[in-house]
Amino acid sequence: MILKRGVTGFTADDLSFERDWVAHTAEFKKYCHAYVQQLNGSVLGFYEPDIDLGYAHAHVKIDGEELYIFHNNMYDYIAFTKNCDIRGLNFTDHKLLGALFANRYTVLTASQLAEPLVYQTKDRGIVLKNENELNGVELRFMNHFRSQTVGDLVFNYWD
Repeated sequence: MILKRGVTGFTADDLSFERDWVAHTAEFKKYCHAYVQQLNGSVLGFYEPDIDLGYAHAHVKIDGEELYIFHNNMYDYIAFTKNCDIRGLNFTDHKLLGALFANRYTVLTASQLAEPLVYQTKDRGIVLKNENELNGVELRFMNHFRSQTVGDLVFNYWD
């Protein structure tokens, strides 16, 4: 299951999600450089998580193809995108890079991230029919920001 409680970065003040964000980001950065270099590619840029964007990502070039590697800090999920547009990420698969990251991370596929969200409002709450453990805050944000896919939740820009 991908939609675990807290995956959106909104933990509803659950202290069990406390992590050393600096260390996790540094580790992700280290693996990005190592794996991209193994494929004779280069890292064009690295972006730390911040107040608006709760996940790190790297801009890379491999065999003339530019793509982005996204890292969900909460669950060490990795995804690849063809763009970095917060209005809609274009998730893709990269077999070689995915195989390298799979040694340390959970690599999500484009089809997993494209899975539509099926939800409805009920009384004063929201019911998400996709398999999930999301908390109430995450469900309210999902509805407010009109998230459409699993990828919209896991790599959200809810500002």
